[in-house]
Amino acid sequence: MEATPYPKIRWTSLHKVIFRFFAVYFALIIIPNPFTLLPGEYWFKLIQWTGKHILHIPYAITVQPNGSGDTTYNYVEVLLNILVSLVIVLIWSILDRRRNDYHKLYYWSRVLVRYYLFYTMLQYGFFKVIQLQFPFPSQMRLLQPLGDLSPMGLAWNFMGYSKGYNFFAGFLEILGGFLLCFRRTATLGALIVFAVMSNVVAMNFCYDIPVKLYSLHLVGMALYVLWPDVTRLIDFFILNEPAYARRFIPVFAKSGLNLARTLFKTVFVAGLMIYVFVQAKESQQAYGDKAPKPPLYGMYEVETFVHNGDTLAPLRTDTSRWHKFVISYKDRAAVRMVNDSVRGFEFKVDTQKQSIRMSPQRDTLQKFSLTYQQPTENQLVLQGHSKRDTLYIKMHSIDRNQFLLVKRGFNWINEFPFNR
Repeated sequence: MEATPYPKIRWTSLHKVIFRFFAVYFALIIIPNPFTLLPGEYWFKLIQWTGKHILHIPYAITVQPNGSGDTTYNYVEVLLNILVSLVIVLIWSILDRRRNDYHKLYYWSRVLVRYYLFYTMLQYGFFKVIQLQFPFPSQMRLLQPLGDLSPMGLAWNFMGYSKGYNFFAGFLEILGGFLLCFRRTATLGALIVFAVMSNVVAMNFCYDIPVKLYSLHLVGMALYVLWPDVTRLIDFFILNEPAYARRFIPVFAKSGLNLARTLFKTVFVAGLMIYVFVQAKESQQAYGDKAPKPPLYGMYEVETFVHNGDTLAPLRTDTSRWHKFVISYKDRAAVRMVNDSVRGFEFKVDTQKQSIRMSPQRDTLQKFSLTYQQPTENQLVLQGHSKRDTLYIKMHSIDRNQFLLVKRGFNWINEFPFNR
């Protein structure tokens, strides 16, 4: 078995130690190992113990992995991976101190990282191409004042507005990942992934998006793949000198094995791309833009709000009067009050009985039992009670297309800047 030679890598003692560390560190992240195979509760206890007794974190680590990748848990986990890597590198350096180079081992380590990046870029890319990661601003977002958006919310809506920009960003991620699958194009693929993920890192830091750690790891992996080509790239792009040509020799000595490798790789790459694409489409059908719309879907503005027989005026100081009512997702509804506060509700509709049961997500004791009527296509009337209070709420629907963000669209010709 032969591996692609890297004649410009000088395997000094420092280079060997650096290689050992990153080869081990990335392997711990990618390959199932005794640490990742620990039952979740034991791994969580180890992280809690490390945070308390080694790092002396003044608060208990209670939040486990969730939508945020920048929790205290994640930072301690990174530290543990670094410490484990350093211990392994120390033992490895002692036992293998006479080795002159790591050409073959680096080749296979690089293959591992390349295909991990390929799979990750497919996920990132396809979820952008079909606009699942960054959907168009929801109904509630369209009603939300710009100043109430979080930095992450602003970034999500900026990305979600444009289907074309989503496709462009996702296509580049898929392209970079795909090119990593082949030795002749791996350098170009790593450059594309490095550029794309550097932009992602910048967004994560500048808009407080909690995927900073993971995106930094992906940039590091792209650099790891680029490592043997750094000299060639500097010669070509900066020093204006000829870059030596890389020699690609067969991975196996027997042609039959190389043919089998090619066939297996073709099936694997194509199969993985199809699998991730189908997974993304199924997710889109389940909870994306293509998901079935719930009964009474839409945005409504309250015209009349009667509480215990008293008609409440839309005063900004009133904390109980509804202003907008939004139904976007199954079993969920939201109310924007006249003071601009927002309340989320568990929401059940019985279309046969024309009844609604609602309860605030943070106060399940307060329940609303309502009936609904739709006198016209654009009207919705709710009537019922919450505890001992009676309610009568008359609303009219809000046309989504009335929002400038929705109706403006793309224009080839702009005689004047349209910046509002």
